[in-house]
Amino acid sequence: MRYLAPITFILCAVTAILLGIQGLQQRDGAQFSTSLYLALQLFTFQGGDVDGMVPLSLEIARWLAPATTLGGIYAAAYTYFGHWWGRVRLAWFIRDHILLCGAGQKGLSLLRDLLLENPRRPIVLIEPRELPEREELQRAGVVVLQGEAGTAALFKTAQLGRAAALVCLTGDDRTNIGIALAATACLPESRSAQPLEIHVHVGDVEGRHILQRNQILDLQEDPRHRIRLFNCFVNCARRTWELHPLEWDPACGLRDEVHLVIGEMGAMEKAMIVQAGHIGHFRDGRRVTVHLISSRAKQDAASLLKDYPGFESCAQLKVTPIEAAEDFVEGVVAVASQAGAAALFTVVPSTRDAPAALTEALLLGERFRSLNVEAVLRVLLDAPVGDAVRQVVEANASLRAWIQFLPDMDEACGMEAVFHQSLDQVAKQIHETWKKGTEEQIRDAEARGDAATAARHRAKETYREWEDLTEEQKDVNRLAADHITTKIRALGLDPSRKQEVEEAWASMDAATLERLSRMEHERWAAPYRMAGWKLGERDPIKRTHPNLLDYDALDEATRQYDSDQVGKIPAYNSL
Repeated sequence: MRYLAPITFILCAVTAILLGIQGLQQRDGAQFSTSLYLALQLFTFQGGDVDGMVPLSLEIARWLAPATTLGGIYAAAYTYFGHWWGRVRLAWFIRDHILLCGAGQKGLSLLRDLLLENPRRPIVLIEPRELPEREELQRAGVVVLQGEAGTAALFKTAQLGRAAALVCLTGDDRTNIGIALAATACLPESRSAQPLEIHVHVGDVEGRHILQRNQILDLQEDPRHRIRLFNCFVNCARRTWELHPLEWDPACGLRDEVHLVIGEMGAMEKAMIVQAGHIGHFRDGRRVTVHLISSRAKQDAASLLKDYPGFESCAQLKVTPIEAAEDFVEGVVAVASQAGAAALFTVVPSTRDAPAALTEALLLGERFRSLNVEAVLRVLLDAPVGDAVRQVVEANASLRAWIQFLPDMDEACGMEAVFHQSLDQVAKQIHETWKKGTEEQIRDAEARGDAATAARHRAKETYREWEDLTEEQKDVNRLAADHITTKIRALGLDPSRKQEVEEAWASMDAATLERLSRMEHERWAAPYRMAGWKLGERDPIKRTHPNLLDYDALDEATRQYDSDQVGKIPAYNSL
């Protein structure tokens, strides 16, 4: 698209010249140089006024040449005045826009998704380098400002005070955080009535969790803005287990023994492991088992447990060191051979190179078949849409059944992944269910004259409106939303068959309700345990909580809360 206009212009100009030369020679028999000179004059609106019979080639040329000139003038004017017009729109017309800082692969992925979802949405893009896509973006209505984001002058030009959201999506975490902090200092006091939503990309998975739970960017609790840190790998992991549930295979259905096998643990694999630990809580108390199989397996396990000290209280972690990457397949086969027919192994190959990973997957499939391994095998490859490896697999029904693909990074940086609109709709409802239950406990305590208990419930950190929760507290509810389909599948149901889900819930017996309530409690406790919280009095500073107990040791009110959340699942599932 970038080169279409200049190529069209050149073709039209050359065609006009050639046809003009041919027509002039045919009419006047002039020399080539004279015909060329007169043909060039056609572009200046001269030389086309001739008497008598006009050859067809000259007739075409004397209209095509000035039309080409006018097109060139228009293109030049559009290029010259497009930047000026964008600034005029910003100064006088644009408001409630999305201000996007960064036009790398991630930034452009988000931009394309935003334009696809709503072409009328006002978007302002800030990028320090000259963009080859600039004209194309301007034609789509995007205002492009060239410069270093984070300066007060550029924020003023970009009308930060009138923006609906700011997204910091450059390739450097420090730059993103710096832009966000600079933006908070530039906001007018009037933004307290409508806080600016600031979304900051932090590329390190655990770094994002640490910064967010310590509210590093929100220590002042400034009412002019709300800051949320996000990570594209975390978004991709969430989407992965949504598309490819750990405990569910389309051909074999629900599995109670769930295994996740990881080769080399990079940022993407780490995010997948952490998300699996958060939501890998299944019926009858079963949890996901994570296998690290590589020459760095011990170091990877140590790194994981350093960042998530309570991981092993949420999932089983097994380490299988191997001498070289070539031993990965045999390592997986050895582990899977010890499992039964009820096991489902999801394997992420030891290499991110798509052709090499496909070869590894095919060899793994051969070894499973030759040794009659009973466990179900599923391999997840990393290949974008349109990649040759992906095309080969998707064209082969037998391979497509057990070789599947991770979501594109474009999807991990898309509108839903960054803004969480659909996910937050469910998460907000989950929080409001909890808040209503807490209000009932307060009323019951006050009716009994137990002022101390009522005060204790009111003092809970999360006893507030959704908008006033910290991002860490919102994330707990987002993880609860992620686990809804797991509970539905625990009954052998397909979450997409909403009517069947509603009917099953309407006829649910007490034993089934309790099984799902136990799952909900384990799911709730997982992010706290993984972050190192311990049993104790409710204290967010010491990171202790009184409900980090086994389900049977909980008080009746807490167990009832779990049951209430389970009972709302059909309503959550329909959102």
